Amino acid sequence: KEKLPDTRKTHTMALRSRARISPAFLLSLAFVACAVVYFGSIRYSGSLASSVGAVSSSRVSRMVGNAGVRGSKAAILRQGLRCKSSAEVLDRDVQVYGTHTFPELKNDLLLRAARGEPTEQVPVWIHRQAGRYLPEFRAIAEKNGYMKCFNTPEIAAELTVQPIEKYGMDAAILFSDILVLLPVMGVEWSMTAGVEPFAVNAFETPEDVDKALIDADTVDIYKSLGYVFESVTMTRQKLEGKAPLIGFSGAPWTLFTYTLHSKDTNGREAAVEFIKKYPESARKILKNASKIVVKYLIAKVEAGAQMLQVFDSWAGILSEEDFEKYSLPYLLQIAEEVKSGLRERGIEPVPMTVFPRGCGHSLAQFEDSLYDVVSLDENVDPAYAREQLPSKTLQGNFQGKFIYENEDKIRQETSDMVKRFGTQRYIANFGYAVEKDHDPKSIGVFVDQIRKTSTDINKNKAAETTEDAKTA
Repeated sequence: KEKLPDTRKTHTMALRSRARISPAFLLSLAFVACAVVYFGSIRYSGSLASSVGAVSSSRVSRMVGNAGVRGSKAAILRQGLRCKSSAEVLDRDVQVYGTHTFPELKNDLLLRAARGEPTEQVPVWIHRQAGRYLPEFRAIAEKNGYMKCFNTPEIAAELTVQPIEKYGMDAAILFSDILVLLPVMGVEWSMTAGVEPFAVNAFETPEDVDKALIDADTVDIYKSLGYVFESVTMTRQKLEGKAPLIGFSGAPWTLFTYTLHSKDTNGREAAVEFIKKYPESARKILKNASKIVVKYLIAKVEAGAQMLQVFDSWAGILSEEDFEKYSLPYLLQIAEEVKSGLRERGIEPVPMTVFPRGCGHSLAQFEDSLYDVVSLDENVDPAYAREQLPSKTLQGNFQGKFIYENEDKIRQETSDMVKRFGTQRYIANFGYAVEKDHDPKSIGVFVDQIRKTSTDINKNKAAETTEDAKTA
């Protein structure tokens, strides 16, 4: 044996080692085998997205059967759940993949509108509805600080649910921030009360990009942002089926502007200059951001999100020509890759919304996209949007300035908006977002009037249809 080559000698020793099987090892092996049989027998009912893992029983058996305890732990971590030990993982496998399901959805108005199905009234929710205008929100945010609120699933879930409890909104949108993706891209950011968030190591040159940008292909999104996915799962539970949960992301172009935004530099202005000076480096950032956004949104659905929205908040600073070069291609790619990625995982794709703020000039570009809903800013005429997007559900576009008016004015403007959009294939929202000094009572008036007007319109149409049928 001493004359054997090292590799053969090592192999011989390994075989001998394997031959010495202890009773403890046999017991462990038997335990894992039983787990495989048990998990393989699990059957799910309802949609895949109704479970925390949003995976099929066959996928669970593959996780446990192929990887044992280590693989099982990885599966749980991919759902954004913190685990401390292998024993804890096995216990949670039974809960998560076996018996633990989300509460039944009691209000699917938003999802039906997004899919273009008939709705008895117009669903309503508002961008930034979990925000500083609510006294109960401020009480928690001021006590903990915004960064802690983003990073703590229990707090994020509580803040997300507040407007559902207060107004009965037809959707919840996870309390988070588009900037949580910056560190995943290689850019650290800071948020201080009263100061716009900024990048600590903002990009200025292609050399900065080459030095700091993290390759999206190397990113483990579950490890990097597990707390976000845990927030999604926890919020789904806390909602108790009262409304579907929307997961969101910033669009590549908007994220790009923040990678250049420092204490001393306006990121929007810098971004427009950057694409002129360094177009290839800009595309490198945008392409990389797109891959990360795709991973992020897929993981949110796996964790429990029932709808997705991509915010291109700063798309409007681009010319129409530059929008179609530096924003549009990446927005279209995200919808395609998120939906195909979900199908590859055995998950039914959820409805997706795009919000190309300030880009009414390019609405027609989304007609053949895989987005189900296009959200409109307050400058887009509903009739024009219907012409450009005949097959899409529209969302928007109340002017937040009217919230400062008296109740009668708010009701009149709200009612007029519903009449312009119609009650089908429509989701009521603001053209931008709730402001911190908006009166919570006025927000309630807006929500109430959406429901009153749309219900009345639908009832009148039903009555007319019935009368026509009788006449015929």
